[in-house]
Amino acid sequence: MSTQEILANADNISLEQAATQDHSRLCEIWPIAKEGLEILKNFIKNPIVKAVVESIIAAGDAIIGKICS
Repeated sequence: MSTQEILANADNISLEQAATQDHSRLCEIWPIAKEGLEILKNFIKNPIVKAVVESIIAAGDAIIGKICS
């Protein structure tokens, strides 16, 4: 899935019950984790691995949008 597809289908991402109950730490650290993943992505040459990291970032953004609102 592309980044756009992941974000467009954010409502279809199912989460464990714990994610919706104890999410404050994830909401707190996601911006830092995302920044680290963005830096890592820029270091990676392999397009497949780069796409995987981009997908993780997109999924993280989608999840954060669901639980940190």
